[in-house]
Amino acid sequence: MLIPTSFQPLVEEESCYMGVTVMGGVLNQFASSLAMLSHCKFLGSAHYTIAKNTADLYAAVPFTNWMGFSLGLDKSVKNYKFFYASTPLSEWVCVIFQYAASLSSALNSPQITISVKDLSGTKLSKDVLFVYPRDLQMLIDGNFAKPFVGTTGVRFYDVPSGTTGTDDPRPLYIPPANRGDMLMIEIFVEDCDLVSLTMLDLYQAEVTP
Repeated sequence: MLIPTSFQPLVEEESCYMGVTVMGGVLNQFASSLAMLSHCKFLGSAHYTIAKNTADLYAAVPFTNWMGFSLGLDKSVKNYKFFYASTPLSEWVCVIFQYAASLSSALNSPQITISVKDLSGTKLSKDVLFVYPRDLQMLIDGNFAKPFVGTTGVRFYDVPSGTTGTDDPRPLYIPPANRGDMLMIEIFVEDCDLVSLTMLDLYQAEVTP
């Protein structure tokens, strides 16, 4: 069935008196409104801002969360874990993230790996890997006036097989047995650092009822 996204008015009061059997267009209108609620308006989402030390090491001017000489960008690996409350309809989850990366060290080679796990730490599908320069960028002069943005995209793929190895950037896949559970999104960053993270269920225009 097609999932509507436009405004769906309620049925006329005269069409659904208490105790009166309804059919046809009234039922279709109710079904369309309920489908829009469950498959469009009530999809899951989460947003995180990663706190940083914003002190400027060279001046008495405070920086914003992502400006200045961010600490720990050179040859370092960090591990972040975020909760994601999936819904029974969560199948593909898009991840949009801001990050900072610098060429201050010639040996830097940023990469970001995203995993989806249950709360016991069991991996649910293959990791998604972002690497420089294919998917990530780096600033040359170290002036973090604006963070970079990366995303898994919104294109649907065939269901990934197995949980080992990595895939190119794509939406995270949630197996049917784990939909509706509290999940953990684990992110490893190397030679870069996260600034913010947004996760959201992808809207599917057509689903099998």
